[in-house]
Amino acid sequence: MKRRTFLSSVGMASLGVGLPRLGVAEQIPSKSSDFPHAEVRLAGVSLPAMRQSFHDELFQSFLPFWDQHGVDHEYGGVMCTLDYDGTRINTDKLLWFQGRALWVYSFLYNHFGKNPRHLEIARKTKDFLLKYGQSTDSWWAEKLTREGKVLQPFRGDLAGMYFVVEGLQEYAVAAEDDQAREVSFLLLKKLFLYFNRPDFRYSGPDFPNLKPDGPCVRPQGMWMLNLNNATQMLQRWHDPEIQSIADHALDAILHRHYNPEIGLNTEMLYFDFTRPEGEERKVRLGHGIEVLWMAMDEADRRGDRALWETCAERLQHHLNVGWDHVYGGLAQWVNIDQGGYQWPPETPVGTNFAFRFVGEYNYMKTLWGMNEVLIATLRVFERTGAEWAARYFGMAHQVMTEKFYLKKRHLPGCVLFTDRRFTFEPHASRQDNYHPIRQLMLNILTLDRMISSKASRTASARIRR
Repeated sequence: MKRRTFLSSVGMASLGVGLPRLGVAEQIPSKSSDFPHAEVRLAGVSLPAMRQSFHDELFQSFLPFWDQHGVDHEYGGVMCTLDYDGTRINTDKLLWFQGRALWVYSFLYNHFGKNPRHLEIARKTKDFLLKYGQSTDSWWAEKLTREGKVLQPFRGDLAGMYFVVEGLQEYAVAAEDDQAREVSFLLLKKLFLYFNRPDFRYSGPDFPNLKPDGPCVRPQGMWMLNLNNATQMLQRWHDPEIQSIADHALDAILHRHYNPEIGLNTEMLYFDFTRPEGEERKVRLGHGIEVLWMAMDEADRRGDRALWETCAERLQHHLNVGWDHVYGGLAQWVNIDQGGYQWPPETPVGTNFAFRFVGEYNYMKTLWGMNEVLIATLRVFERTGAEWAARYFGMAHQVMTEKFYLKKRHLPGCVLFTDRRFTFEPHASRQDNYHPIRQLMLNILTLDRMISSKASRTASARIRR
């Protein structure tokens, strides 16, 4: 795939680093403006029917489940250590899920009717975080008790704080809270400075085997968190330092992690963006798809058609490589041309699986990965009407409803991780309060734009006649 050059270099004195910036680009038309006129069906149903299905899943299934079992209406925040039926395994509160909850309920309030109940859940979560989450060194505890006592202080896992940033900036709009906005901006800038230095050492649950005293290896997923937060902030507020963070993240995702030899984004790079031995062709497929739809959102914000089209092309290739056409769903990893590769044993949190894959592919299937496919393909289909986007959306929707949702088993929860053949485990100890809800909310808004655009085109055609 031919790489597109669209970045030029500028300085960033405030963060002490040099970085690329996007130059003048051809402007993207407004969303849905290229949408085809013909009657459209997705996953076998009309756009309004798909929209209604997503709405019902969100407001009649997911939100009632969390309201009853996960949301802590007394102390604030959420408890995610839940079985499929909502039974609590314990009441611990991980920072990841508190920040995610704050974003979810703030976004619900901002975009779905301004329900005061959603704002109240967000407010209590924000209060819990600000009162108990921050430590004296200005970092944030990674795990708290239900009441707010620290169970695990900061040990290097930055991801939870990135989710706090995301939640606080969205809450700032919902509640018109300047303090929340200020905290979110300051925290993102602090996190980026910490992440973007040679002595940074990644520490997180995704890659537990990385040695804290080893070389600086930075995963693509961390650039993703920087970009996702920066884009959301810049859609509402102007800030040169946040803009520069977005520039850095785009360059890392589009130019550094991208391996033109295989046309895919590899996950791990050293600080100087060279590829560690053995990681040159190793791709975490869900992250590749997730970062690309986020880069598409940033392209929309910038009005950069070339960037958007580059992301869409690469997205299609990630899906073509990663989709399991035998059993369905997206593979977790691929190590291109490494047919005898022995993947490290993995037991995802909340399961009793002990995955041991040998071969080019790691075929663990994940709920979060399927959600990213649904978001990304609908974004492409909204703009282009591409057949491949509709096809992958339909396949992902079928796998999601038949394999990850548990309605056929009369259970309200979801499978989060499973093997290649979707073997069912009778119990789990974790539910996801973020990815499936985010997917439903974002895709409802996308479908609303598509339906509105189609209706306006139909009305215009009638007037012309």
